[in-house]
Amino acid sequence: MFRLFKKHREKVKKYLLVFFLSIVSLGMILVFTPLGGGDVEQNQANVLATIGGSRITTQELMRLVNNQLQSSSLGDDPHLVPLIAGRMLDNMVLQQALTLQAKKMGLEVSDQELRSSLEAIPWLYPDGHFVGMQAYQNTVQQQTGMSTSEFERQVRDSLLIQKIQAVISDGVEVTPAEVHSEFERQNLKAKIRYVVFDPSKFLKTVPITPAALESFFKQNAARYQQKEQRQVRYVLITPDDVRSQASVSEDEMKQYYTAHLEDYRVPNRVKVAHILFKTTGKSPAQVKALEKTAQDVLDKIKAGADFGQMAKKYSEDTSASNGGNIGWIVHGQTVKEFEDVAFAMKPGQVSGLVHTSYGIHIIKVLDKQTAHLQSFDDVKNSIHSTLMAQKLAQVEQDYANKLDGQLKANPGQFATIAQKAGLKVSESPLFQYNQTVPDFGSNDAFQNLTFELKQNEVGQAITVPKGTAIIQLVKIVPAHVPQLKDVQAMVEEDYRAKESKVIAHQKAIAFAAQVKKGDFQKIARADGLDVKESSDFTRQDSVPGLGPGQSLQGAFTMAPGESSGVLSVEGNDVVIQVVSHSQPDESKFASQQEQIREQLLSQKRNLVFELYSQNLKQQLILSGKLKINSAGLKTFLASYANQ
Repeated sequence: MFRLFKKHREKVKKYLLVFFLSIVSLGMILVFTPLGGGDVEQNQANVLATIGGSRITTQELMRLVNNQLQSSSLGDDPHLVPLIAGRMLDNMVLQQALTLQAKKMGLEVSDQELRSSLEAIPWLYPDGHFVGMQAYQNTVQQQTGMSTSEFERQVRDSLLIQKIQAVISDGVEVTPAEVHSEFERQNLKAKIRYVVFDPSKFLKTVPITPAALESFFKQNAARYQQKEQRQVRYVLITPDDVRSQASVSEDEMKQYYTAHLEDYRVPNRVKVAHILFKTTGKSPAQVKALEKTAQDVLDKIKAGADFGQMAKKYSEDTSASNGGNIGWIVHGQTVKEFEDVAFAMKPGQVSGLVHTSYGIHIIKVLDKQTAHLQSFDDVKNSIHSTLMAQKLAQVEQDYANKLDGQLKANPGQFATIAQKAGLKVSESPLFQYNQTVPDFGSNDAFQNLTFELKQNEVGQAITVPKGTAIIQLVKIVPAHVPQLKDVQAMVEEDYRAKESKVIAHQKAIAFAAQVKKGDFQKIARADGLDVKESSDFTRQDSVPGLGPGQSLQGAFTMAPGESSGVLSVEGNDVVIQVVSHSQPDESKFASQQEQIREQLLSQKRNLVFELYSQNLKQQLILSGKLKINSAGLKTFLASYANQ
């Protein structure tokens, strides 16, 4: 929808997390070498590292790790912490080391530079206007656990590190010969024939014996361990079960109306449609051309063209598909230039060209309402629905509480009591924690209560999607490793998958050895193998069934007619033979030259800065200015591993 609406969007959260984490991580260039050395005897257990008088604590690392997990697509899994915490501590140390070094070199970040960096953050300055200090403080605190001053310090440090990186790497150069060599490397094309040894094609050839399955099962018993399962007996109380006990009178509706008059006041509002020609990022010449187009469209509308059809054809707003209709707006909901014109017109009128920060608009007023209080009759039905929902919820809860008390007092009579109350008694299948259950879905209250109850215990009434439920735990199956016969089909499937990879690999090795001395295609056909041939491809192109050409380096380094050994590509064993090479088209060098130069320059600068950073770290360790509490880090990681 047209971005006139001034909302604080959910995207702020993701942007803030990404922005904050990018500040701390310093990019990918600083993550290659784990920290080592330093003083392992720290006086304070919660201090993981000290550098130049500054400390990095477990709380700081924990905050950063938690933010990383919350923003990760892998979810908030504590078992991921050992995989990322060490690297993140490295980055925090390197950030401080580089910041200190930059200050020693006399580098600094001015207040204006910091301000410019903050103003470039979309959620902080939407439409070029500050969201306000309260919104700024709340968002930073909620998403990072930091104060705004801490956040701004991180931004300032990030800018400072960018400056030292520029100083260290600005002298790096790329020669014309290096650029041309890279052009040749990127544009060299290869054509290959190849055989893919897909393990799935050998599944049926895997020999299965009882002894082999038994051995495989014993070696992989943990894979088949079944988690604890539980089963419940339950009743569901739905709104329909208590509807006869709930009613709403006319007097109750009038009392509600009187008490909520403010809810029924309609402000001055106008229903509008618009056609938007975006000017954001356009040059003055492009804006001038858009104005001409907009004027032509406006002239057609004034001459009788349908506004909705013109919007569908020309508008660059998402409302175009709806004929430009953006619905009702009230004062303060849109930018001032748009609002002033919309509220000044009468229904049916079409504006001239209206310029806003978003672009050029043609506005049509569809309807208009003056501020007024809706009458009781106008809102009577909605009030009845609201009050009835409240009554049903209360009656349902009271009924459930009464029944809950009876069932808890006589758990052995659960079914009898429920049936006398006219309720259906059901039983769930056995299920694990967090497993979807019919009638309950993945309801957290249901899951948590089920796995807290003791055998035959009745739980308190809980709200679930279908109404209110009362459950009784009737069966517990502890976590255990099942017998082979109980999971034989699964074990056999896994065994076949494992052995089929062995068979595929053996066949690939044998084929690769044969084709070194014979005809690739002839040998493949004799073995019943499917030979495929690619078209010409570069390292940047994708080969069907094999993925990116970058993973097939041999295709570019081997001579035509030469075959490879066994390659692992996209999880399969592959043997290739080079058919031909096609040299780069030199006429394209001029158009690619600058881009390649920038790529090589960036790579060289990153490498130089990485080496500098690692060297700086080692110097700080040797001088004793950097001390690492290895024992503290192990304790930190262990606290997550045990969760």
